[in-house]
Amino acid sequence: MNETREIARFVYGTKYEDLPPDLVGEFKIFVLDALGAGFIGSLQPWAKMVIEMVRGLGGKREASVINQSWKSDISRAALANGTMIGSFECEPLTGSHAAGTVLPAVMAVCEREHLDGKGFLTALVLGTEVSARIARTAVGLETERGFHNPGTQGPLAAAVAVGKLYGFDEATLVNALGIAGSCAAGLLEFAWEGANTKRIHLGRASQLGLESALLAQKGFTGPSTILEGRYGYYNAFSRPPNMEKLLDGIGQRWAVQPLSLKSFATHVTHQAVVQAIQTFKKSRELDPKKITRVAIRGNKHIMEERHSVRDPQSVMGGQYSLPFTTAVALTRDMSNPLLYDEQALRDPVVRDLANRVELIPVVEESGHSEPGAFSEEVSLEVGDESHRLPIVARKGSPKNPFTWEDVCEKFRRYAGRVIGKRQVSAIIKAVEDLNRCEDMANIASLVAARRGMGGSVEGR
Repeated sequence: MNETREIARFVYGTKYEDLPPDLVGEFKIFVLDALGAGFIGSLQPWAKMVIEMVRGLGGKREASVINQSWKSDISRAALANGTMIGSFECEPLTGSHAAGTVLPAVMAVCEREHLDGKGFLTALVLGTEVSARIARTAVGLETERGFHNPGTQGPLAAAVAVGKLYGFDEATLVNALGIAGSCAAGLLEFAWEGANTKRIHLGRASQLGLESALLAQKGFTGPSTILEGRYGYYNAFSRPPNMEKLLDGIGQRWAVQPLSLKSFATHVTHQAVVQAIQTFKKSRELDPKKITRVAIRGNKHIMEERHSVRDPQSVMGGQYSLPFTTAVALTRDMSNPLLYDEQALRDPVVRDLANRVELIPVVEESGHSEPGAFSEEVSLEVGDESHRLPIVARKGSPKNPFTWEDVCEKFRRYAGRVIGKRQVSAIIKAVEDLNRCEDMANIASLVAARRGMGGSVEGR
């Protein structure tokens, strides 16, 4: 018992100097990758709906909004930015989607309060660590109960991160957690229709976590047993949880190391399949219309019913579906995220292939907590030719992590489709120097549009 208080004690007692240098380096990669996802997300129609709502509601001009020329109050900026970062299935994961739940809240507060880069990194790392630990402790939260992980635990993680920025003591952090726990929400029902609700879960979690911390700061109270209590988080959202995972090695072993990032704009469990197809297509011409058979052997986890929809009705539904994403990868260059669009969704060749992809489950011990090479083999038959595509640990997985050079290349490829070269370079330089930044408002302003609402044309 007392897990909630122990989490608060960990957050309160950990300083920037306690963060291992390699962890700080990994979180620079994390931040740059998240911002790249946010720029791509800013182009998506569902994100634009949220952006329009936020701008229409008004609020104080306190915090920058990705690829926009206006500011909003910190709460709604967190909502908008979290939605954009999580809008196109390409943000860093760390087992919990903290890029869209913790980062936007921390960035908004740091900008308003003119906090430095070390404070930003400390709060971000701690919030992400709490996020990952809460997520890994639950059992069947998504697969059996039907809740969406980042929507449920995201508010708690964002709350402690914001609390860290404001220097909360243990008791106030406990209250922030208690309040945030009652904001936990998010249902997986979006999976069957590809509904837009998935896109907003991360942003809403960031917003509600931030507001929970602000309420705690004013003396508002929350239950001190929000995680472990009879009617607390785990009894409400999980089957009997693995509670030992929550605190095991806390402060000595970091649950977020090594990072888990994505190379392609699709669900994490599809990454290795897409990578194998991309590699294969580099070595030979492939006419998708001549493919007669596609078979995927792999962990049953990647073939769950929610990831096997053959006839998605939205891009989100496609990105969540293994057979559909396989078909898109066979017909398009997935290194360009913008090619996963409505045209791909309606392409008759893609839809025909998706309906013919064979899914062959293999029982394996590894699960969602260690995403890497979930698949054993992709088999293709093209006319008289048969090909077996080797599956290796996906780039960005803990077994094959991104380097700083890797994430810079991805950022240029992603953000460079939205903003100009000079702005891209300025953001890369600023993130590289995060720990030396004296005022995060300077970095936050770099993500805003440089000219007009549609984004920058600087440097093109």
